[in-house]
Amino acid sequence: MKHSMWAALGKNAVGGLIAATAFAAASTAIAAPYPERDFTFVVQGSAGGGSDIVARTIANIIEKKKLVPTKIIIENRPGGGGAVAYNYVAQRKGNPYYLGTIGASFFTTPLLGQSPVTYKDFTPIAAIAADPYVMAVKADSGLDNLDAIKAKKVVRVGTTGVVTDPGLLAGMLEKSLGITARTIPFGGDGEVLSAILGGHIDIQFGNPSEVLSQVKAGKLKALAVTSAKRLEHLPDVPTFKELGFDIELTQLRGIVMPKDIPDEAVKFWEGVMKQVAESAEWKAEYVDRNNAIPTFMDSKTFGEAMPKYSEMYSEYMKKIKASQ
Repeated sequence: MKHSMWAALGKNAVGGLIAATAFAAASTAIAAPYPERDFTFVVQGSAGGGSDIVARTIANIIEKKKLVPTKIIIENRPGGGGAVAYNYVAQRKGNPYYLGTIGASFFTTPLLGQSPVTYKDFTPIAAIAADPYVMAVKADSGLDNLDAIKAKKVVRVGTTGVVTDPGLLAGMLEKSLGITARTIPFGGDGEVLSAILGGHIDIQFGNPSEVLSQVKAGKLKALAVTSAKRLEHLPDVPTFKELGFDIELTQLRGIVMPKDIPDEAVKFWEGVMKQVAESAEWKAEYVDRNNAIPTFMDSKTFGEAMPKYSEMYSEYMKKIKASQ
């Protein structure tokens, strides 16, 4: 976005200023000790959502183990199906002091034409876990199983966008049960959780990190999980495949940075994320607590996986559109 002062400059002056600024920033990043100042860790969801929990857990472990000599500041920028945060990080091209979390919307929002940036506009750092989804309802809703949902015929499913993972799962549920699943968009996963607890929606497809505490508190009831196997902390909750439905989906938890950052920054953060992923704290505070699937992809492997994930979501979207 152009500032008013830029409008007064000629095109050549603007181009020269941008080039000079970018060169100076890159040169400084390479020449000076790295890191030398605080980092901003941008989250595309609201506080309390899955990506927020991932970011804060990572930041806490980094601080506890002293893996980074400067501070990490979490900044939530929900909205636009993730586009607000993704665009904000992408605009920091060449700046090695910004990180961002990603969700399914990282791939799906651009496929819908609702984001000015795609995965190609970022530097992949690492993927550190994969999260299954829990289909949850309000405990006193009377929706005690999938038969009850089928009998209701029309249900409201909270999402952060039509083609986020929960949105895609709503489409799969609709097709499998022969019902109408109306997706209700919210600014972040934390808002979806508040909505289901308040009785404003019927179903949430939440990561374990988002819904487990509410399930254990008796406020939500888990009906099924989207993983290949039952979750350790929800041993009595069946998988969709156990119930006879071909629904299986997990969310990759990854970290990206702006495009064109120095190689030393990529290597630094790749190393930090590897230490986090291999730590006992990550296993205890995230993987075990949230029934996540242990995963680690370095920058190169994560980068190679990105187009495959984009294609996977594109195919999911085509299938759902074809069934409507």
